[in-house]
Amino acid sequence: MRKIAIVGFKGGIGKTTTCVNLGAALALRGHKVLLIDTDTQANLAVALGVKDYKDCLADVLIRKANASDVILEARKNLDLLPSSLKLFKAQQRMVLEMAREEIFEELFAGLEGYDYQLLDCAPSLSLLTINAIVYVDEVIIPVSMEMLAMAGAAQFINYLKDISRVLGKSAEIRLIVPTMYDSRRRVSKQVVRLLKDLGPRVAKPIRVDTQLSEAPGYGKTIFEYAPRSRGAVDYARLTETVAEMPPLSTNNAKPNPDTVAGEVQGG
Repeated sequence: MRKIAIVGFKGGIGKTTTCVNLGAALALRGHKVLLIDTDTQANLAVALGVKDYKDCLADVLIRKANASDVILEARKNLDLLPSSLKLFKAQQRMVLEMAREEIFEELFAGLEGYDYQLLDCAPSLSLLTINAIVYVDEVIIPVSMEMLAMAGAAQFINYLKDISRVLGKSAEIRLIVPTMYDSRRRVSKQVVRLLKDLGPRVAKPIRVDTQLSEAPGYGKTIFEYAPRSRGAVDYARLTETVAEMPPLSTNNAKPNPDTVAGEVQGG
């Protein structure tokens, strides 16, 4: 099972869009996928049209419910462990716990039967984000075509090194995904060029497409809302890239991000 966190320290860069549509495309390919929402905004449920659920990740964190009992079926092969505003208070309680950076590892230990787990993370240096990074093996960083978003990606890469030094383990950055790419804007090409200098592999860009921002309003993935759109084509391509990446080492040691290396792919 591959466990991947979708992470970025800036809002509006396409984290939830990437999590939803990468997960949906993997499910369409026949993989069993679980999406885990670790953001208090609970945007995964909105984007998938999931409503009126009672329990969520917050209830798991306070030991009121088991993670397996909170999971909802969102689509064929695509399950969701949702979030809500209750997660804010639950996160405050986590600070008081022992080994608080490894709570996800404890509470999600029984979530088996999936080919992929994708975690949508909040755009902040929160304890929830640290837990996600410790729990997963791989990280994908979406970066919108803005200099501030590119700077945020660089900050996260350095932060991941700090986590590795302090905790002795962390995930590997497998892909940086340029989002909202517009070939007519010089800044898009500049940001992609700068991203390639950061080290991890850079995926082919997700082009700007208004239908990607419209789809969540209807509770649909891009493949349901506009299957012939640029967004659908680009996320299908990204999914193929992710699915074809060689698995990490089978031993349980997570690599030091100082040694992360990957083939840099043109944008």
